[in-house]
Amino acid sequence: ANHLRPNLKKGSFTAEEERLIIELHAKMGNKWAQMAAHLPGR
Repeated sequence: ANHLRPNLKKGSFTAEEERLIIELHAKMGNKWAQMAAHLPGR
């Protein structure tokens, strides 16, 4: 459990989150930290 970020989402990505990750990866490549800014709570 992450006690520093209690609002952190756990579990699988939603279909919408998966779509967004694919779209962001196509635009940004492997810049995961920048992509994470578009996925609140992840």
